[in-house]
Amino acid sequence: MQDITLTRLPVAIESQQQFNQQVATENFVVLLFTATWCEPCQVFYPVFAAAAEQYPDIRFVTVDIDVATDLIANFQVKQVPALMVVRDRVVIDMVTGAMHADELQHHIQMWQAMDMTAINAHFEHPSAAA
Repeated sequence: MQDITLTRLPVAIESQQQFNQQVATENFVVLLFTATWCEPCQVFYPVFAAAAEQYPDIRFVTVDIDVATDLIANFQVKQVPALMVVRDRVVIDMVTGAMHADELQHHIQMWQAMDMTAINAHFEHPSAAA
């Protein structure tokens, strides 16, 4: 009998509070800002969902801009589709526009390869001037 592995499909979040919970419990989060009326968003979603299955160590999240208005205002999202990447509770990148699967994979690998040591050290040691 073969083991069945559950995949981590994208999770929909609807508020700043849910976003805060995701980034508090996950080290690596890729958010897709989307809208039901956005055709490029609908075309890109299957690419995003496939990446979620391919990278189970990364949490993939969708955010409907017409629902999570507090989150959209906080991050000043002006265009969809847009991807925001959070590692260790720090926003490290924001990319707008739909991508092909190979483009998304390239970005994910780039985000994975980013050395977070200096960024984490900055936040662990408060400035003496503060």
